[in-house]
Amino acid sequence: MMRFIMPENISDASKKAKAVLTQLEEFIRSKALQDLLGILDIDIDTIGQAYNGRTGPDGLVLELQELRPSLSLEGKRDALYPLFKELGFIDINKPVKGKHSRIVVLGGSLNACNERTECAKKWIDGTTGYVDGLSCYRPIGSAERNEPRYCACDTEFGALSDSFVRCFDLEAPGFTERFNSDRNLNSISCIRDFGKHDKREYRIYAAPSSEPHLRRADTSDTLDFYYRNQEQMDSEDSALFITNNRHCNRQFLQLAYCVIKGGYPGTIDVIGCYSDENVTSAGRYDPFLYVQDLIGIIDWMNRFRKLV
Repeated sequence: MMRFIMPENISDASKKAKAVLTQLEEFIRSKALQDLLGILDIDIDTIGQAYNGRTGPDGLVLELQELRPSLSLEGKRDALYPLFKELGFIDINKPVKGKHSRIVVLGGSLNACNERTECAKKWIDGTTGYVDGLSCYRPIGSAERNEPRYCACDTEFGALSDSFVRCFDLEAPGFTERFNSDRNLNSISCIRDFGKHDKREYRIYAAPSSEPHLRRADTSDTLDFYYRNQEQMDSEDSALFITNNRHCNRQFLQLAYCVIKGGYPGTIDVIGCYSDENVTSAGRYDPFLYVQDLIGIIDWMNRFRKLV
């Protein structure tokens, strides 16, 4: 299984970026990726043009929840699945190493907020000083309200806050906030601080978008907002990010890029919230969504080349 990791014992930003780029180049040269591209009858230069489902009318970025399965990929799902697994899209669900000073839940759909927060509980230990959630003011769609865990929240920020209150037994009204309003939902920001419980801090961040006219805040925006609002960080800081198994490698690259470019201290790791017993099976996964993450990985390789 291919997995990107943050290089340690390298302080120089350019050398650190080059170490990540080396991993990316190994990913691109891998037999699994070449076999996958062969099944799709495409290459890395044209896969984005042929299968990109995120770009909507007028350049607006569509949410993943809005995408529909591609009929052209349905007949290839069984052949593609083991290749996606080898490329790290299925079962990255354990940290590279133990003991993290920060556990960070990446927001998503209504159900994803719940699943990822539940997963975060498993990795908290005596060294964890902060448990944080990263989100934005994206409205919760009607399709999400049909998911297993329903809540009355209107936004992703509200859904993640609700998950934290429930999972960590926090007092719902017992928080302070730094809220910045705007007519455009994509520009609103907020930091909700539940204070210290069991010797650690619990906080939810709603980040503004760097392109509010086109999209809500993405992973890069939320991470930049998060790190810009941290006060106590040093080279020993270690953050474990929780997401969906499918997103691990792609979101690691986004996070690593921001950490390296921003010169933020410490290291990061990314894991998925589905255990070995609950990983998405060949019969349940949507190949089209997995291709979207693959397109993202290829795009981040090009950005790392420029960073180096």
